[in-house]
Order: sequence, then structure tokens, then C-alpha cells
Amino acid sequence: MKKVLSLVLALTMVFAFTLTFTGCGGSDDEGNSDSAMKAGFICLHDENSTYDKNFIDAANAACEELGVEAIIKTNVPEGQECYEAAAELVDAGCGIVFADSFGHEDYMIQAAKDFPDVQFCHSTGTKAHTEGLDNYHNAFASIYQGRYLAGIAAGMKLNEMIEKGDITADQAKIGYVGAFTYAFILPGRTFSLRISYNGSNIHRFMV
Repeated sequence: MKKVLSLVLALTMVFAFTLTFTGCGGSDDEGNSDSAMKAGFICLHDENSTYDKNFIDAANAACEELGVEAIIKTNVPEGQECYEAAAELVDAGCGIVFADSFGHEDYMIQAAKDFPDVQFCHSTGTKAHTEGLDNYHNAFASIYQGRYLAGIAAGMKLNEMIEKGDITADQAKIGYVGAFTYAFILPGRTFSLRISYNGSNIHRFMV
């Protein structure tokens, strides 16, 4: 699943890079680019977080494939620090800036307003369609698919525990922790809990 998510994120970024950088930057009479393309990435944590590691790995893979320099800032809180990191990436010459955490969104939007010549892309966000900014975008994988698979794995584990006699079917419960009640969470919760054990739907769960 980790590799799938990384690949999806990489492809998303490749597509964004292609749109952003086509026709961007000048060239001399011999057709040589006058500046190296750079992409900035803002991560809530670092490689010690699986989610952020996938994002970082995908960013590096996409940039390597496209010959784009990646500048990655890690351990950036969901506060004013995100705006400051975005501004620093712009100053470093990045033509596009990504952020990977839900709480980064408002600060990315402010950066997009202050730097209209730079593209900003936010993973897990929801406001691009209401802000009306040509340089601000939301992007994310079809994460509900992964949550569905996680639900299946949880159901299989419950089956195993029931068969071993560790618990009874009546004791089987699944918990789901959702960070926010928004579009990425609600379908995932539904899909991950819509699984079965011993031929019966799980009817007790915590959200």
C-alpha cells in the first residue's frame, strides 16, 4: 500500500509539473534553459513518519524523473511556520510549492495570494474550488481505496482472533479514528467498516 500511495502521489506531481513548467522559463538562442526548475515541498513531519516519508519519496522520484530540483522542508507545523516555509521556497526560486498536511491549507492559500506567479498545490485540502485562485490547487490520492483495504485486513484479523478463541463474535469491534469530518474521511470510514466476518456484517464499531 505504501508503494501504491507513493506512486499515485508521484504521478499527481508529474502531471502538475508538466502543466506548470511547459512554456515556463526563458531560453537563449540555442534553446538552452536560462534557469534550473525547482519544486518546493513542505512536510508536517520527516522520514520517521510513514505518510511524510511516502510524500518525500514520491517528490524525489518525480523530480528526478523530470530533471527538477527538489527542495524539501520537513517538520513544518500547521501554523504561520507553513507560510514562512512557503515564502522561503519561493525566495529559493521554486516555481511550484506542495504541502502535505490538512492544517497547512490556510497558510498555503495566503502564500498563493501573496505570490501569484508561483503555483501552490496542497494535499488533502478542500478549498481550491472556493478560493478562485488560478495558482492554488488541491490534490490527493483515492485514499478511500486504501482505507477499504485496511478495513478488510482488520476484518481478517478479527476472524483469526475468533477462530483462535481469543474473542467471541459478539466481542468483535473495530475502531476508526477520523481527524476531520470532511470528504476524505467520511467515505473512508464507511468503506473501511463495510466488511464482514463469519458471514455477518460488523455491527459494532467506534468512530
